[in-house]
Amino acid sequence: MAQTQQGIYIGRQITINGTNVNYWYGIPYAEQPIGNLRWMPPRILATSNGTKEAYIPNACLQEFDFGIQRTEACLTLNVYAPENATNLPVFVWRHGGVTVTINYRQGLFGFLADEELYGERSGMDNRKTTGNYGILDQIVALDWIKKNIAGFGGNPKQITVGGESGGGISITILLTSSLVSKGTFQRAIVQSGSMWPHIMDTLQEAINNTGNALRSITNCITVQCLRNLTGDQILTAQHIIASKRFMGIPAVPVIDGYVVDDILENYYARGNFQKVPILIGSTANETTSNTYRMFGDKVNSTQVEEFLKTLYNAIIIDEIPTIYGPISAFHNPFTYLNIIYTDAWVHCGARRIATRFSNYGLPTYLYTYNHLVSAAPSWAGVTHGVELPMLFPTILSYYYRNYTFTTSDQQLSSKQETNQALKVYRQALVDLGEL
Repeated sequence: MAQTQQGIYIGRQITINGTNVNYWYGIPYAEQPIGNLRWMPPRILATSNGTKEAYIPNACLQEFDFGIQRTEACLTLNVYAPENATNLPVFVWRHGGVTVTINYRQGLFGFLADEELYGERSGMDNRKTTGNYGILDQIVALDWIKKNIAGFGGNPKQITVGGESGGGISITILLTSSLVSKGTFQRAIVQSGSMWPHIMDTLQEAINNTGNALRSITNCITVQCLRNLTGDQILTAQHIIASKRFMGIPAVPVIDGYVVDDILENYYARGNFQKVPILIGSTANETTSNTYRMFGDKVNSTQVEEFLKTLYNAIIIDEIPTIYGPISAFHNPFTYLNIIYTDAWVHCGARRIATRFSNYGLPTYLYTYNHLVSAAPSWAGVTHGVELPMLFPTILSYYYRNYTFTTSDQQLSSKQETNQALKVYRQALVDLGEL
């Protein structure tokens, strides 16, 4: 049982590798964003009493189905803690001690920007906001965790936030947003989610790309019409919008002047970020899965050169052969493309953020993950997301059917001290207060 400001939650227990772990699923951290609360900032829960069961997980509405109930009433979190946990460090993970996972609105449900919604002035102090509901969900969730995690055996003064991909991008925003109170968390881990190109829209871009696009597809003139749409209608429209967007991402965070008022690069350059220890990095070949969808693994030199011209200006294009060598020196242009694209997309942003933190004398760890399991296709290399089964082995079957860890996989996943790469990662976690 766990005592919170909303009463007592009864969880369950499971044994994992000989360790008893208590878990609670589906604990609400805000009022549910349904009806007229769709596309509104999350509302704080009132304090209450009573005892509730917390056994059933859910997920926010999305296109993918992993066999878990999906619903718009999804502002919930899951908590895992060792049996008899007391004052342990807390790891808050996005899409060792006490681990919390957060459900927050995604896609159009979490990042739709609309001019009429902006005019509703739904932010604190009657301020205008639109498009960052998924980020606001996370801010409210962190506040709930800070206030209630002690009831689960966690230490509210030792919270680490972490995330991968979109979750990592969320962390880089939370580190800069003025809406996040100092001391909400004490450390940060960013995996494959630093300052990606094209990862934020201006307000007008976001309104055109999401709100206006949804209105056009659904023939909705008013916000009330949009709020009356079914979740499936929105998902159908989202699929159409995503098909026309860069890398198939239907909606991204917005420079709305409330959650965020500038590009992330400028926040970090000015030192406007939470001064906490950080572990940040990426996989060795982040972009291969994306470029494969665009070109296959047999892309030719002309295709690579033309694609790079859509990303970079003439000055950068002229410098690429000097920095990376000529494309003719590479046996496969696909390799050349992804070396450059991975640097631009993830590696460079991670290094710049790490440099900013290090310049302030903060404990800073920068990594590149390059372990390739034998079941992975050779053309992909160590692509985006492949480190996750090492952190969470229970999801291995989602990645590679009928594959079992080799000895080297097990060494990496189970934190064997003989693994030199993992020693660095473990030492970072020690310094960050997680071990």
